[in-house]
Amino acid sequence: MEPSVSSAHRAGLIEIGAVNPKARLGHLLILVAVLSFWGVGLYLVPDPRGHGTHQQLGLPPCLIYFLTGRSCPSCGLTTSVSALLHGNFALAWRANPFGFAIVAFSLGLFLNSLMALVVRRSVRMRPSLVNWGVMLFLLWWALHGAIRFLVR
Repeated sequence: MEPSVSSAHRAGLIEIGAVNPKARLGHLLILVAVLSFWGVGLYLVPDPRGHGTHQQLGLPPCLIYFLTGRSCPSCGLTTSVSALLHGNFALAWRANPFGFAIVAFSLGLFLNSLMALVVRRSVRMRPSLVNWGVMLFLLWWALHGAIRFLVR
């Protein structure tokens, strides 16, 4: 008797499995979302100051930066992502190094969803692994933001 997908899923933290038709629709939507995200990043002109690029979308300036003159954890993320997509790695790192993680994550989503649509298989991670990854990322991001706020 062959092990079921659910028992194989419990056996490891990451597996590659078949994708059903309903899940393929979700992967198509992920592709559209990632391409839209990259399109906006390429449309924007990264602000050489390292922050404020989001204002090109009609959004207000960062309230924390406006009131304190210090960067919040999210300051520079739009600039960082846009700079990365334009190939300006130095500006991206200076603006906010978490832009690299966001672009890498979006690339992973794109490749996994493309694989799901083309070969009908995708990478799946155990939910506990995803939860721990998200919590560690948010902790790292908040710690970086607090240090950046206090040091600058």
